[in-house]
Amino acid sequence: MKKDPVLLFLDMLEELFEATREKTTPPFPYDKRSGRINLPAKVERELRQLVSAGDRIEAIKRVTRLTGAGLRISKDYVDNLRAQNARQDSSTQEATTAKRG
Repeated sequence: MKKDPVLLFLDMLEELFEATREKTTPPFPYDKRSGRINLPAKVERELRQLVSAGDRIEAIKRVTRLTGAGLRISKDYVDNLRAQNARQDSSTQEATTAKRG
């Protein structure tokens, strides 16, 4: 099975990023064993606003800075926030339509 070129590129960026980034202790370290990121609700709201505004790259950068997670894990986290936003928007729209109907 051929690996997606985008994922290959992300893997290469991840290796480069790990080798060159400054080693600091992030304020909200992610769990490396499970790959889970847990951020305070306030921070997550700010990230959701960035994603909603179309600034996904900045959201990924912030997750990386705040958690120490790599690019792929940070990207997956932000993509998950985006998917959650889409589901919430869809549910809100359905509820509004049902009230009108």
